[in-house]
Amino acid sequence: MRSFYNLKYKNLIKHLKNKSMKLRKTTLVLSVVVLVIIGLSSCNQSPSKKSSDTGIAYYRGLLFSESPWDLERGSRQLTPEEAREINSYKFTQDNQGRLISVEFVRGDELLGYSSMGGAAKVTYEYSDNKQIKHFFDKNNQAVDSEGAFTYEYTLDDNGTRTGLKFFDRDGKPIENRNKIHSYVWKVLDDGMVQERRFNLANEETVMNPFCPFYELRFSYNDLGYVVRMANYSGDTLYNCTAENCGDIGVSYFTFEPNEFGDVKSFSVYNVTGQMSNLYWGWSRRVSTHDDNGYVLETAVYDQDNEFVGGKSVPVTRNSYDKHGALIETTNMDKDRNVINSPENGVAITEYRYDEKGNRTETLYFDKDRKPVSL
Repeated sequence: MRSFYNLKYKNLIKHLKNKSMKLRKTTLVLSVVVLVIIGLSSCNQSPSKKSSDTGIAYYRGLLFSESPWDLERGSRQLTPEEAREINSYKFTQDNQGRLISVEFVRGDELLGYSSMGGAAKVTYEYSDNKQIKHFFDKNNQAVDSEGAFTYEYTLDDNGTRTGLKFFDRDGKPIENRNKIHSYVWKVLDDGMVQERRFNLANEETVMNPFCPFYELRFSYNDLGYVVRMANYSGDTLYNCTAENCGDIGVSYFTFEPNEFGDVKSFSVYNVTGQMSNLYWGWSRRVSTHDDNGYVLETAVYDQDNEFVGGKSVPVTRNSYDKHGALIETTNMDKDRNVINSPENGVAITEYRYDEKGNRTETLYFDKDRKPVSL
């Protein structure tokens, strides 16, 4: 990022010297600020740093993302020795520093419950200005992800993603599960990343049926963590009033990351900045994390900033084993009393694993620890 900024800055100075000396000092300051913002927003296109010259690094988790524009990045680095006993994301880079794979592993065992679109492993290949992504299951067999077999990214001269297209196993253009065939991205002068989506007929289409937004703009902080996703029409912040967007509409989401990129809160607002409910009846989710970045508790609020009610569960708590694997999730009311979910009667979900870390069972119980059949 720093070298990118320095190059842009030098070009700016050279350009200004060739212009009239009447340019005011404030113009230079504003121009530099814009370049800094653009440079920072592109930081998350850089893969996680490798810990040695092996080209391999391990992390406990992946950074939160709201767009396929983001390249995978790790959070809370582990040593290779620690990764033998802890569930981790293994990043591998080539000799040019380009990301070529991310694997969810414990030691050498691929695990099937990652945060990578249902895949245990993703790989990247590079050809000219193309970055080709494929997905694999825990048996290392190629699989589809979100309805597509191949993700073909287009890169600019700086290696930043500018587009994405989906293809099936035979290389035929297809639409994914949200009826999207292609994405187009552009880093705007204010540093926001503009995202637009199109179907096979090249008609602009929505993010997904539950968030019927067309043009989105993403904002990132100085660490490359996403902090805002906004719905735009042209250059105007737009309020979606479709049925899925609640009674006062939805315009933008905000994300509050901590220093490690863990999302402490996820909030929804309409165009005037008022809290607004999504389709599922919630407006804000607040999470607490332990020192390893694992989510210990998530509390959910509605647009009146009160705990959700009805068929929703206000609070969930999680427990993990020494390997970092989730072993139990408990549903609670706002006073942290264990409750049965109004939807299915489940209060406690228990996960069991074999010695290598593969998930072998998922068990459901009510608040009295009686088994529930789903």
